[in-house]
Order: sequence, then C-alpha cells, then structure tokens
Amino acid sequence: MRPRHWNELMEATGTTFSLPSETPDMRLREILSLGLHKFGNEVEEITDKAVKEAKQEETLKNLEVTWGAVVFVSNMYKETDVPLVKLGDDDFELLEADQLTLQGMVASRYTHFKEESSKWQKWLVTVSEVNQILSEIQRMWSYLEPLFIGSDEVKKELPTDAKRFATIDAQVRQILKKCAQIKNVKNACTQSGLLGKLESLQNEQEICKKSLSDFLDGKRRLFPRFYFT
Repeated sequence: MRPRHWNELMEATGTTFSLPSETPDMRLREILSLGLHKFGNEVEEITDKAVKEAKQEETLKNLEVTWGAVVFVSNMYKETDVPLVKLGDDDFELLEADQLTLQGMVASRYTHFKEESSKWQKWLVTVSEVNQILSEIQRMWSYLEPLFIGSDEVKKELPTDAKRFATIDAQVRQILKKCAQIKNVKNACTQSGLLGKLESLQNEQEICKKSLSDFLDGKRRLFPRFYFT
C-alpha cells in the first residue's frame, strides 16, 4: 500500500489516521479500531488496486533493466566493414511477450502507471516495426548490392537505377553502422526519424528490384539457352 492508497481509503471510509509509513510503531489494534471492516467493499477494491499497481510498477522496473541490456546480434557483410544486425531469437520472443504484457497494462482500469506503460508500449512497437523492416532491407540489399555495385553490365544497362541504388547503398551502410555502434536495440530502433527513413529506403529498393527483374527477364528471352530458371 502506497500513501495514495491509504489516502483513498480515508476518503472512501470517512476516517482519518496516520499513515503506517509515518507511524512504524502503529499496532494492529489501532488499525482495527478504525472500523475499516465496516467498509469491506471499499477496502477490498483499494487493496486490490494497490496489489495490481505494485505489480505494474515492478514490471516497468524490469522492462527498464531488461531492455537496457538487449543488444543487436551482428556479423560483417562479406569482407566489408558493414555489420548486418538482428534481434536474437530469445530477445525476439521477449519482445512479443513484453508487448502482450504492456497491452494488458495500458487497458487496465487502474491508470496510475498508464502514461508510462503507454510510452513503453510505443517504444516496443517501434522496436518491432524497425526490426522487421530492417531485416527485410538487409536481405534485399544483400541481394542487390553485388549486382548494382559489383556488375559493370548492370550499371551500364540500368544507369538510372544504378545511381538510385548507389544512394540507397550509402544510406543502408550508414544506418547499419550506426545501429551497431549504438548496440542497444531499444535506443537504436527508437532513433528519431529512423522508421520513416527505412520505409522510404524499402520503397526505393523495390523500384531497383523491379528494374533488375525486367532487365533479367529480357536477357532470358534473348538467350533462353543460358538461363535455367
């Protein structure tokens, strides 16, 4: 029971007494003499609220500690200085579990920690969205990079898209290096403007992918004997 709960109890029962936290030598008979047993429903409601809020408070403390320690798993892309980053399997499961927990807390009728719970819910939703799109971008970038950066033929035949991809390539490398530098998943994923930038990059990648697919399809039609897929 926090002081706010004792104050609610006094207001609900019309009684006045010193808070137990302020009078550590208060005896049980003194509490019983207040006649709180006459207000069973009110006492039950407030004590239940205190228990639920204490659990919410503990959960928020645990989230702070847990997500303060979650870092990206990374490995270098080919023989470059560019790290490919991802959320570990256990941390991904933790993310899903914590999102469910926060969903319940935000929807709770006990609202003392609703604001803080909502902040955490928003943060973890962002972590989930950024992790998902970052994974997709890295997969597509790993496929397109050898072709648009490493193939002179592709750059010659698709100059506009090659230029477009060069810009994408520079931004992807910068973002991945920054995420690996930050290390902490929550701090990296909640960087201001990151999600919007990733969504834009993904759209640009799709344009490059379509142009490349059309180019390769044309090659297959011209030289069917040299293409088996």
